[in-house]
Amino acid sequence: MGEMTARVPRQAGAPCAGLWAQTKETATNSPGRTQIMRRIAKACLGAGIAALVAGAAMPGSVLPTAQAAKPKTVYFIFTGYAYPYFAPMAQAVKQAAKHYPDMKIKIVNANNNASQEITDIKEAVAAGAKGIILNTIQESVSFAAKQAMQQGVPVVTIDRDVGNPADRVVFIGDNDVTLGREETQYGIKTLEKSGLKKPWHVVVLQGTQGASVSIDRLKGAMDVLKPLEKKGDVKIILNQSANFATNKAQAMISAELAKTTDIQLIVCSNDAMALGAINALKSHGITPGKSTFVVGADAQPESLDAVKAGTQLDTVTHAPFVEAYWAVEAMQNYLADGTKPPSGKFPHGDVIIPMTLVTSANVGKIAAWGTPETIPPLPYGKSQSYKVTQGK
Repeated sequence: MGEMTARVPRQAGAPCAGLWAQTKETATNSPGRTQIMRRIAKACLGAGIAALVAGAAMPGSVLPTAQAAKPKTVYFIFTGYAYPYFAPMAQAVKQAAKHYPDMKIKIVNANNNASQEITDIKEAVAAGAKGIILNTIQESVSFAAKQAMQQGVPVVTIDRDVGNPADRVVFIGDNDVTLGREETQYGIKTLEKSGLKKPWHVVVLQGTQGASVSIDRLKGAMDVLKPLEKKGDVKIILNQSANFATNKAQAMISAELAKTTDIQLIVCSNDAMALGAINALKSHGITPGKSTFVVGADAQPESLDAVKAGTQLDTVTHAPFVEAYWAVEAMQNYLADGTKPPSGKFPHGDVIIPMTLVTSANVGKIAAWGTPETIPPLPYGKSQSYKVTQGK
């Protein structure tokens, strides 16, 4: 009888190769051959090699080699680069993706257009996306996210949420009601210490209309201002959207200052608008931080400088870099084995980013956009910390 011959692929590893060698030394009709063959099959399958029971029994057969799984395509669809806040978010998605080679992330710029974002979602689903990380521009996008979920494409929302938690797997972002409340409270505390006469005239600049972040930050601000308005301590003289934009905010405040310079507090839903308000005040000969105070949010680099200079009273960090890293990890966890945030710890699937109120007292300790040196692990599932590599 001839000796059974075959080639053992390297991918099978030492256990498979060793057992195969034993088989080569065993005659084809050996009583122990069947048992050895079973051992080979078990070892090779454990090493990721396809079953070889039938083929291995044939002289000259070759064991099939293992093939690496094709990376799953995940789309990151976001507001775009029109606002500075989203640039570090896109940068973080790229960095985080390097740690998960079984995912291929395609970045799609929706150009701050809700209709375009809806189209982008539909195109991603049609292209066979295995997941979508969505920075929702407006809640009008929610139905497209719902349709994606219904077609088996998981959606992870980041920074801005959809209207119904059932229309996504998890939301990664800050608690915007709390954020709006904190930035406004500090402004009011400062006015209380200032000795400026009441009622204090307050301007509120909202963000993009229809965006969850705008709705919730406005609610937080009004939670502070409404009771004071009822008491007669505060008079809200303007409450409108400046669309999160510096130039829009500057134009609106300039128009208001043309009517009256009697303004004590300007509450801005982000730092971009706060910087516009500061520019408007300066152009009208008013020094921000003396009798008129400006508050914002995001820890934009220019606003951190303004807080140091005293022209912006406060800002609030909520780290878009961390949001993006966690969103990638959340998608990886779900695609790997369906892991979602435990409902007991994360109601509605909301994973909240830590926030910090930034004032003159702590601004020297805060990095741009609140980005830490090391990204903490996603607080559920399989995750780990990663060191931030700036500019890469």
